[in-house]
Amino acid sequence: MSKNITLFSGYSQKENRTTNYCLLILKMLYEENPKFLSEVISSLIDESTGNSVGVKFFQQQKREGSVPDGLIFQKSFTIYIETKNFNWFYDNQLERHLKELNKEEGLKILVALGPFEGPTKIQFQGIESLCEKQFQGSIVFAAVSFEDFVAAIPLSQLPKNLADAVSDFKNYLDGEGLLPTWKDYLDVVNCATLSHEVTEGGIYMCPATGGSYNHRRCKYFGMYRDKRVEKIALIKAVVEIPTITSPALQWNNTDELEKDLLSIAVAAVKQFRPDECPLRVMILGKTYETKFDKDTPGGMMGSKQYFEIGFLRIESAEELAKALDDKTWSNYADHLD
Repeated sequence: MSKNITLFSGYSQKENRTTNYCLLILKMLYEENPKFLSEVISSLIDESTGNSVGVKFFQQQKREGSVPDGLIFQKSFTIYIETKNFNWFYDNQLERHLKELNKEEGLKILVALGPFEGPTKIQFQGIESLCEKQFQGSIVFAAVSFEDFVAAIPLSQLPKNLADAVSDFKNYLDGEGLLPTWKDYLDVVNCATLSHEVTEGGIYMCPATGGSYNHRRCKYFGMYRDKRVEKIALIKAVVEIPTITSPALQWNNTDELEKDLLSIAVAAVKQFRPDECPLRVMILGKTYETKFDKDTPGGMMGSKQYFEIGFLRIESAEELAKALDDKTWSNYADHLD
């Protein structure tokens, strides 16, 4: 049974709440100005599709049998949205949507909205093929990440109350783990006694337990010792190894194959700590030298510390190492170019 879009959805399932909030934001954009919704659709799908949103006004436009002095026109379009809070969609469900959508009039669009973090072409090649062949291009399909959904909203053009609502919406998505904010963080880890594993093996290992050994997902790794971050590296992946024979990929921050990453992690455990499972293994990329000093008294609090580095607009571990070089922890944000 369908329900109206509302601030107070009453849905118990997370996916239904997420869909409600996404539609609510689109509804608010449209009610403020139809061109805002048009811009979002143009960004997420294509310009011609976005231009179909809203009423159009024409004067002296020639039709087949007459030329009216004025013409007010709105093209018919229908968008189906299938939302998932995880990166897995079922083809048979999307195929049923396509069949029903094909019965609609005008422009027809099917959107798969999920926490995608990479190319989706292979994942949805069957659906793309159906749209092209069985439905002869009459249905447009788009796989849209929550990150792209938020990025498509013309935030700088919105009035403050609507911009605040979008900010709250973004915080909700972030809190649900639907935005890849991990890309904006550096995980600085105390390696005073285990630095050789980083420098020689290109990995960091710790017990696979919670508490101080539990690391949240980040894009970059910082090797800390003697009150200084000495090296920066990309975190390629994190592998949990309960036993040598049962490794499990926890995060993959690259496009490398899972089997290759598992093999690297197992080899590192055999080389450095063969008798200490269960272990958590961070597989690192090339390390880059830096001098990022802790300038406050005492050592680092705990075994790790996170730094938000999204504002730096860096694209690699090498760039991050250069940006942090000769900076201090207390003022790194204020003294960067």
